Amino acid sequence: MPLPEKRWFRIADVARRWEIPSSDVEDYALDEMLQLSVFVVDLPAEAGICERDDHGHHHILEDMPILNGPQPLCRASLLSIFRDGLAEVGSFCTGRPGGYLRVATHVPPVLVRRDDLIVTREERDRFERAHGGADANQTPTHAWHSDDFARVRVDNEWHSFGPKQAAVLRLLKTAAETDSPWRDGKRLLDEAGATTMRLIDLFKRKPAWRRLVLADGKGRYRLNAEFLSPERRRIRLFRKSGPGGASRRDVGIDRRGGMNLQ
Repeated sequence: MPLPEKRWFRIADVARRWEIPSSDVEDYALDEMLQLSVFVVDLPAEAGICERDDHGHHHILEDMPILNGPQPLCRASLLSIFRDGLAEVGSFCTGRPGGYLRVATHVPPVLVRRDDLIVTREERDRFERAHGGADANQTPTHAWHSDDFARVRVDNEWHSFGPKQAAVLRLLKTAAETDSPWRDGKRLLDEAGATTMRLIDLFKRKPAWRRLVLADGKGRYRLNAEFLSPERRRIRLFRKSGPGGASRRDVGIDRRGGMNLQ
């Protein structure tokens, strides 16, 4: 029977697909051409910005997410794993200038072995499109969120969201697939079981939400059309909504970068 495509692969799987030795895949990773990851479950972490001042580096804590799923590994960790067969990993790559993502201070480092290394489907497909590997002409993947919206990709960077935040995003995604994509903010909070009075308070520690969610300045919100499928985006851009919905002018503002954001 047809099975769903895997979301990540072992190095050996990718090597077979590309018809190269596994050592070549490792070399691509060390040369920072290919991102390798490790799968974690319910791992407490700390995320923020590292700034340099006259006294050295200063870490500004912004969030304390619980990590689940593939986490990208830094080059130094990979070098230790390839050299020794395993390494204690205390931090992960973020792709964010000056940003850091590390295991929480009260949690021991993650022990990562060579056999634990994986390549996400998104990263595999990106590499193939960039370098003309197998299936380079296939339609690229458009996966941008986990099934429960606990992780969402914004500007090629994955962001974690709490249960109530994720619930709001799920509601907005469902609404975006209808002819009435706008939803009342207070109703969204109520349906998500949130105790805050404003959506901006619920997401105050998640700046990425401003790229995901658009506001009309009247207490209503919708998912940014950039994150819809091409087909649904085309419908949203050229069809007027029903009573109380967005006009063509509203949608045009959304496309130019979300000028309606609070």
